[in-house]
Amino acid sequence: MEQASEKKPPKGFGYAFKQQIMKAWQPVPTLNSTIALFGFLSVFFLIMGIVLISYSNSVKVNIQRYDALCQGSNTCTVDIALDTDLEPPIFLYYELQNFYQNHRRYLKSKSPLQLSGENLGYSGLDECSPVITNDEMGVTGKLSLTNTTLIGSDPAIPCGLIAKRQAITIDQTNIAWPSDKTGRYANPNPSKQWANITDEHFMVWMRTAALPTFRKLYGRINQKLPVGKYYYVISNSNYVFIKLDYDVSAFSGQKALVLSTTNAFGGKNEFLSIAYIHYNNRIYDQKILKQK
Repeated sequence: MEQASEKKPPKGFGYAFKQQIMKAWQPVPTLNSTIALFGFLSVFFLIMGIVLISYSNSVKVNIQRYDALCQGSNTCTVDIALDTDLEPPIFLYYELQNFYQNHRRYLKSKSPLQLSGENLGYSGLDECSPVITNDEMGVTGKLSLTNTTLIGSDPAIPCGLIAKRQAITIDQTNIAWPSDKTGRYANPNPSKQWANITDEHFMVWMRTAALPTFRKLYGRINQKLPVGKYYYVISNSNYVFIKLDYDVSAFSGQKALVLSTTNAFGGKNEFLSIAYIHYNNRIYDQKILKQK
């Protein structure tokens, strides 16, 4: 009787990959190579930290709080005094503190279908609760985009808590995300709307913030602002007019205007530079321990 031949295991990349028996390079670091690697990383993070701090310190920021200045007024004038030159582009933000846009009830109070241009009735706006009608929005009797009077029982366009807290309405261009300007927002019924959904300031406001202190882009200034006092920072007007849509004192909040320049890494932010330097110190400590 002929002896059965032994069964050979399958070969090939697929078999080796599935069985995890592929050839691999497994370095065994020595003391000297470890010290050299940690030394290189230490120097790299130290240099990056210094560079980032230098860039961050080059950003000029001017903050002018206005909620206390304008309390009790329908409109007010905010003067901005600069003690250093600001090079363009200069970004103008409005800043709110202690305002929780990430609260679950606030965050969910909007209708994406309505914002995309669908003219929904009252029954289709449950997502906007508790602000669905013009009465609840507080715009009854005001004029729509086509100058018709808004009826209190009609659905508010736009509806929801986020839309009700829109802070600033001066029109500026190229401040919203490109994805928001291409199809996400549309006016469903201008004759019954109290606000223009396609306004870029509205789009910026609807991008809710994760933290209670945040800034929203308000506009850009594409000319140099030398040291001095300024009454106009937008569209060459003589004043900055701010609509005081709500009182932030109810939740101990603050409102401010912020002028800021930028650099290659964005606005003023020292977190990354401090993190690099801290990581450099940690690596340096590990290198000293290895040598011991």
